[in-house]
Amino acid sequence: MRVKPYKKEFTYSYTEGVFPTVELINNAPETVLRVIFSSKSNNNKGVALLKEKCCALNIPFKEDDNTIARICPKGSVMAIGVFEKRQRQLDMKKDHIVLVNPADMGNLGTILRTAAAFSFFDIAIIEPAADHFDPKAIRASMGAFFRERIKTYKSFDEYAKQAGERDYYPFMLKGRILEEYKPSVPSVRPCSLIFGNESRGLEDSFLEVGTPLCIRHLDTVDSLNLTIAAGIAMHWKYNTFNK
Repeated sequence: MRVKPYKKEFTYSYTEGVFPTVELINNAPETVLRVIFSSKSNNNKGVALLKEKCCALNIPFKEDDNTIARICPKGSVMAIGVFEKRQRQLDMKKDHIVLVNPADMGNLGTILRTAAAFSFFDIAIIEPAADHFDPKAIRASMGAFFRERIKTYKSFDEYAKQAGERDYYPFMLKGRILEEYKPSVPSVRPCSLIFGNESRGLEDSFLEVGTPLCIRHLDTVDSLNLTIAAGIAMHWKYNTFNK
């Protein structure tokens, strides 16, 4: 198998770097096809750990500077992990993050990393959207990608039909002020925090979905960056309902 620079239509993708590759092997070893190391990595403690894990799990590995240079031309990468792309089913009994048409792979990866920090392990992505399997998204997630169950949907309606009874919280400028929203009785149902595209946000139709919320800020800016808004919302949910 000759590993080529990533394209969306490939059946495989890869990690770039030691730490994301460790996360891959720790959390999704059944998907790993091979691990490739740089010849400059011999004194790297993380690489030594990776080789031990590969031996224990019978994962093929080798040194191959040419392949690393071909697919990671920018920067010094000590290891890459090649893995089979698989879409996982969401746990409908758990809280979800719903990303409607996210366009930036860096933002997507950062949100995955934040989600793992605040106990959100199920991510619904409404297409069209950035490719969450792209190595740029995986690198931005610092390997948290492999802790998440991620599933794409053609529309929000398709997702909602499968998601069942739950509390929906679309985050949009026309929603209720987050800081002023105090649920009288915390729901025992799972919830979905919903976020829109980086430039457009959510359509007004989401005002009819669940409880729309808005993060209050000064009028010096028109809106918050998607990753910042998602982080604030996840922190709010984690600390409001998990006490």
